[in-house]
Amino acid sequence: MSENKKILVYGLSETEMAHLRGEGLHLHEIHQGNAGGTLGELIENKEVPHVGEPLGVVKIMIFCGFEADDHLKELITKIRKEYVFGSIMALITKTNISWRFDYMIEHLLEEREENRQIEKERRAQQQEKLG
Repeated sequence: MSENKKILVYGLSETEMAHLRGEGLHLHEIHQGNAGGTLGELIENKEVPHVGEPLGVVKIMIFCGFEADDHLKELITKIRKEYVFGSIMALITKTNISWRFDYMIEHLLEEREENRQIEKERRAQQQEKLG
């Protein structure tokens, strides 16, 4: 794996992280002591403490230096099936690299809720058609 590839992780257990490291993945753990910076600062290992409300209990994995291709899809599928259940996963983009980590969490949680609502509505429409 390329050295510029890493996964920013937040809220994962030691066991989950050990499994991922066992797969040869390079992880960078996010915690109160470094969660105050932008995603770019986190990638560069800068320690900017988080100030304010606690970040909450959620599992987040942000893939850095990965291409959005079949290999990444296979990796995410394997991680979800075998190691980390219920994690929100995202990819670093030109847009979000400048976002503060707390904003990224907020954005991902809102996006997850919107997707759940869309899926709920889609299923309701299918049930109506089946009547």
